[in-house]
Amino acid sequence: MNRFMRAATRKKRDYLMEVALQLFIEKGYEQVSVDDIIAATRTSKGTFYHYFKGKDEILREIPRKQTEIIEAWSARKPSEVQSLESHVNRLMLDLAEAASASPRLIRSWLALSLQNEGLKTAMEEWRRHLHESLQRWLPDYGRAHMLVTVYFGILIEWCAAEEEDGPPLPARMQEGLAWAWHGIRSRTGEGPVWTEPERKGEQVMRVAVIGGGLAGLTAAAYLSEHPGVEGILFERSPQLGGRAFTYEKAGFTLNYGAHAVYGIDRHSLSEMERELGMSFSSKQVDKRRVMYAKHGELTPAPLDFVNLMRTDLLNPMQKMRFVGEITAIIANIHTLRNYETLGDYLAQSDADEDVKELWEHLVCSNFFIAPEEARKVPGAVISEYYHNLFLSMRPVNYILGSWAVITNQLKQKIALGGRWDIAIQEGVDSIRYADRKFVLATKTREEAFDRVIFAMPVQQVVKLLKGTPWEPFLASYEDNTATEVMVYDIGLKHVVARPFSYISDMDNKLFISDVSATDHTLVPPGGQLLQGIAYLSDKFEDDAERKAYLDDKTKQMEALFDQYYPGWREATEVKRVSKKAMVASVKNIATNKLLPVRVENVPFYFCGDGCEGKGELAERAFSSARLAAKAILEDLPVATEQR
Repeated sequence: MNRFMRAATRKKRDYLMEVALQLFIEKGYEQVSVDDIIAATRTSKGTFYHYFKGKDEILREIPRKQTEIIEAWSARKPSEVQSLESHVNRLMLDLAEAASASPRLIRSWLALSLQNEGLKTAMEEWRRHLHESLQRWLPDYGRAHMLVTVYFGILIEWCAAEEEDGPPLPARMQEGLAWAWHGIRSRTGEGPVWTEPERKGEQVMRVAVIGGGLAGLTAAAYLSEHPGVEGILFERSPQLGGRAFTYEKAGFTLNYGAHAVYGIDRHSLSEMERELGMSFSSKQVDKRRVMYAKHGELTPAPLDFVNLMRTDLLNPMQKMRFVGEITAIIANIHTLRNYETLGDYLAQSDADEDVKELWEHLVCSNFFIAPEEARKVPGAVISEYYHNLFLSMRPVNYILGSWAVITNQLKQKIALGGRWDIAIQEGVDSIRYADRKFVLATKTREEAFDRVIFAMPVQQVVKLLKGTPWEPFLASYEDNTATEVMVYDIGLKHVVARPFSYISDMDNKLFISDVSATDHTLVPPGGQLLQGIAYLSDKFEDDAERKAYLDDKTKQMEALFDQYYPGWREATEVKRVSKKAMVASVKNIATNKLLPVRVENVPFYFCGDGCEGKGELAERAFSSARLAAKAILEDLPVATEQR
């Protein structure tokens, strides 16, 4: 049916359908002819066949309308969506509004579906199509099934009610969805929580957040929920997200950094999902298709017991030794945690060299650092990290739709309360203390605040506080080094090969992820997105040696592409190479020092991937920001006291 059909024409067509469905209910579908429909509607055969090819088309019309809405909804890219929850709600409400436009027609159709096999099949196909479309965005069968059940349950309940009895269908759907999402988000609790509005005349704390990356957005999102806090988030660059910034080119969605999340069921993101009411979807990398390459031979990566038994990296005795080490890590009794560094532990360990090499490579992979740096990672850090990872039921996942899905929701959360502003392209140039306030100066204004959160790389924090009374207390963090890698992204017009989801070259310390094998939302139809990453050393005599090293790494990466993805050069639609991309502002090694959320004698709060917190990389940004925000909220009653 033409979507632009005139209202009068649409009304006539709906009338024909309504009468036909009523006849089907009364007499049975097989006993009703086209002539019976024409006679009952007092129309002509020409008019009937102008609208329908036959009476069976009448049965297919209702699910066809709904399918058109579902397909249009599915076509949107995740990076364009502000919130997964709001996007799903939009679909359900659009379907409900379309159904409520023809209430008698829908009621007749659903009643007939109880007695007509063809309609029962159409109903099942309708449910299946809705479920599969939801799973594309929400690859959790149980959650998608719950939402589909809520939709059809409310639709049937509305059909069973009298036309004037109770609220309209969209209102019913909105209430039902609110409870469904509450159930999805919450593990405990009896119902939605009412937040008291700000009381008139109440003292309000003003907070500045400097930095609009993942940490800054997270801290501001937590603070924006409290009616007693207002503030400004300052970001120097033209976009939010920091190193999690996402952009699109030729239909491909590219992240400045990988959007993989390790151990998501034990990750700070899961806490944020519950506490901030966020909604996002993730998909686990296929563990059986994660491979290591060593001396030209491929073997499964030992991500779990199954892969460990299949891998050729270790012999049977070495596998037993490694299983013992994993068990000790899980039980939190491994002696690794008592050693200053991984290198110290390996130096005294009686394990075979292959086991030691595997430990080193695992730390390289998860901490994104070169082998010589992997040995400098503190034993306690490694022990805690792998304790969480080995206990996880979902060790490696991708956020479907890239980091934009997270940053868009955090931005929306900040704006929703109406008490916070986001200042894009407005960096803070200086800070001073005057009249019991912290005065921040940008190129265009000065603003006074009660509290300040630095959500930026530690090196930039030290630079901004140069010449202030707080500079001496940050001197020990000034020489921290960052974690940098080479990133080589290629977007291919078509899938050139898909031998595995991830291939790690143990000899050259680089890997390639077939990102689109897990996250299909990042590519145009039929496309493929590969991301190569090389761990980099930062010890060079001069710039010429560094350049030669990076050129060599580029050649190694391209050789790896050539070996496992032949034809990639000819199929390349988009290519982006960053030979020195920062993945963490502070490399978590013994010679560096992570910045605490609070530093003694410094009245500020700090968060980011260079700060103390749970996990590594993005998780440390999330967890430290959460800690900083909660510390400020705990301090709220004494906001006006002398510091």
